[in-house]
Amino acid sequence: MVSKHLQTIQLITPGQAPALSALCRRIYPQYFTYLWFDEGAWYIEHSYNEATLRAELKDPNVQYFFTLLNDQPAGYLKVKLSSNLNNEAGGFEIERIYFLREVAGQGLGTYLIEYAFEIARQLNKRYVWLNVMDSSTNSIAFYHRHGFEPVGETWLGYKLMKPEYRRMWQMQRKIV
Repeated sequence: MVSKHLQTIQLITPGQAPALSALCRRIYPQYFTYLWFDEGAWYIEHSYNEATLRAELKDPNVQYFFTLLNDQPAGYLKVKLSSNLNNEAGGFEIERIYFLREVAGQGLGTYLIEYAFEIARQLNKRYVWLNVMDSSTNSIAFYHRHGFEPVGETWLGYKLMKPEYRRMWQMQRKIV
């Protein structure tokens, strides 16, 4: 487990889009190339280019945070401050919790998810929700340990994604 004094969380600004893009381009291939016919090349360019990330960082409903380990970005959290699931009001979405494979198992995922819960509480949200690939059994187990329960499913329509990996579970946790 990482010592709390060695890790911090930092809100990412639009000016940090190049650093976020570089981190995303390092992390994504470490985990998700198996989903794609092109090993994720299209998705990485589509989702993690600087212009796309800068636009998201300017969206007042979206926040990104670096988790810094020894003052270096080791992962990130992306949330949507207001995002309702199945038309149920009061939702807060965790869209991504990603970190470098070399720091896996050090508690960074728990650190980030607890931070997201705190933001949701401060915003008086009723629940936190997320989508998780049904093939990501470790992620599903992680979310279960943090109080999430499956409440539905959705399918990704990306043409370059292998059809057997397009299903995602929708998971939700009430905020009390």
